[in-house]
Amino acid sequence: MFVTNVATMTAVKVKEFSTSTFNRVARRFSEIEFLSRSRKTFVICLAIWLGANVAGFFIYRAAVSQANDELFQRGRSAVAELATKCGPFVLEKDILALSVEIRALEDLKNLKFAAILDHENTILTQTGAEIPNRKFEPLKNKKLIDKIDDIAITSEISADKTRAIGFLKNITFSGVEIGRVYIALLANDFYRTLNQLRIIYLAGIGLATLILAVVVFWLDRVAKAKALRVQQDFETMKQIGPYRLEDKVARGGMAELYVADYLREDGFRRKVAVKRILPHLAANPDFIKMFTREARLAALLQHPNVVQIFDYGKIENAYFIAMEFIDGKNLGEILSSFGKGLPVDHAVFIIAEICKGLDYSHTKKDDKTGEPLNIVHRDISPQNMLVSYQGEVKISDFGISKARSEPSLTQAGVIKGKLAYLSPEQALGEAVDHRADLYALGLVIYETLKGKRIYQFDSDFEAIRAIPRMEIEPLKNLRPDVPEELNRIVMKCLEKKKDSRYQTASDLYADLTAFKKELKITFDASDLATFMKTYFKDNGKA
Repeated sequence: MFVTNVATMTAVKVKEFSTSTFNRVARRFSEIEFLSRSRKTFVICLAIWLGANVAGFFIYRAAVSQANDELFQRGRSAVAELATKCGPFVLEKDILALSVEIRALEDLKNLKFAAILDHENTILTQTGAEIPNRKFEPLKNKKLIDKIDDIAITSEISADKTRAIGFLKNITFSGVEIGRVYIALLANDFYRTLNQLRIIYLAGIGLATLILAVVVFWLDRVAKAKALRVQQDFETMKQIGPYRLEDKVARGGMAELYVADYLREDGFRRKVAVKRILPHLAANPDFIKMFTREARLAALLQHPNVVQIFDYGKIENAYFIAMEFIDGKNLGEILSSFGKGLPVDHAVFIIAEICKGLDYSHTKKDDKTGEPLNIVHRDISPQNMLVSYQGEVKISDFGISKARSEPSLTQAGVIKGKLAYLSPEQALGEAVDHRADLYALGLVIYETLKGKRIYQFDSDFEAIRAIPRMEIEPLKNLRPDVPEELNRIVMKCLEKKKDSRYQTASDLYADLTAFKKELKITFDASDLATFMKTYFKDNGKA
């Protein structure tokens, strides 16, 4: 048990760290207006800038390598050739012959100094004024650069501040070292060339950065002006195709919901609900994909307990979903207005109706192949449960639902669903199936009867830390009038382990139906309609 707890807590901490890091970075970037408006332009220009940097770097490296090769090859060839020629003369200490070989180097380009040494590092002969039998002293600030084919290459500075590259090779006879050859080439021009190449490279990068910054700024101004025009058109838009927008019901961070009239040319009229994407998100391809998924997925579901989708698409730069209009309230609004838990018979009827809609969506199969779609809503909450004044109960908002037939849009580190209704597996970022919806439904039942949420979180880190280990107090302890059987049903939904919960929504519906039968509960849709009209509509609270 201890090992299991440690593993669980480790997973929670890892998830907390990855989630907090991702969300913090994503939030910082999302707060930059330019990036949210001109993300595609920025990415393209950034790719061009990176490409220019990479190309410039390789061109710079190639030019530096060419300069290196020219100088180093000259020095290595000269010192290797001199070592080969001088071997016999060093062995015999033929100073005259060695002096002749040294003099032959005078035509070597950029020659600074050359010397032939014996095995004790004593100079046998050298360029310039000869001082025989003097110990060899290399130039100052000697620093080894490389060693190739037994030739040591060093960078050095002479007393007059002249920079040089030294080449030193041993002279051997029958495998025994008998002397050395040293050549120093002037490197001021070489280092000057390197500095010029570096300046050209940095200037090129700076110029490319400046040009791209100007281009990005100009394109952003164009995009900003276009977005302003779209926003103005959006605010004054009163009709989307055949849908005349009447009253705005709600506005969120991503879309607006309107009551609208569907008007056909032959005079047919119908009241519908229209969800319209906010204009600043219309250019976001990821959000458009999610919005389209919601419409396409919900359009597959044709059930009395699921809000019906009639139409979706894009008309005059407005992305929209036209859906069934439910004249009523969502369960969250009902609980908020009621101020306390609903009566048992009211709550059981509403949840049983939701079970029917959930079971239908969970078991829905592809009409063509017959394969299960494996739909998981992932956002079961009171706000997504609609109750009409006619006593209808429907599930809405499949915006973040998951199905086998649809590509996953989930990003690493992003929690899908409202924090207060997450299942333990969702909080830990594990794979979820339809049983996550049943856990969330258990939370909704608990809240509907208690009148308050079980979970209250300010952040997703707090949620993922608490949900997997938080013990939920039995409902009956907080509301003694709840029958024992109903308490058992609710707490079974809230089991932490998926295998211990209800395995299907139909199983939960069966237990709720048996419970109603045992207590002889006859509350039905007509009673719910009376409750809704009495408590909300007739009291002017609609």
